[in-house]
Amino acid sequence: MKQKVINVTYRKDSETFPKWMKYEIEILNEDGTTEMIPAYGKDLQDALSRVVRDKKIRKVEKTTEKIPLAVWLLLWFMYMGILIIGYYETLNHWIFLGGIVGVLAVILSLNWWGRPRNESKDIRR
Repeated sequence: MKQKVINVTYRKDSETFPKWMKYEIEILNEDGTTEMIPAYGKDLQDALSRVVRDKKIRKVEKTTEKIPLAVWLLLWFMYMGILIIGYYETLNHWIFLGGIVGVLAVILSLNWWGRPRNESKDIRR
């Protein structure tokens, strides 16, 4: 059995964003416990999709936190080594600059993707 939504309660309209609504979603976990999650969205479907997305982000975070810092550093130095070798083989500085811009774009997009969408300042979990 996966997690199931057993109850959704409409709480109020958002004060900071006029067309958004706040819901309280009660979820039945696999072990039989329930949890209440506050969710924001333009409608109920949007709020539920934000809850699902946040749970996926937390699962990815748990996986990446298990990877030691030494592995991340090794990957970084391998990438930089490949860029430097490519630069000296072709003597084209655009390869090196393109690689740095590419890494920066990947890091920024992952940072944007990993941002929780359903958190508010007034309710803490």
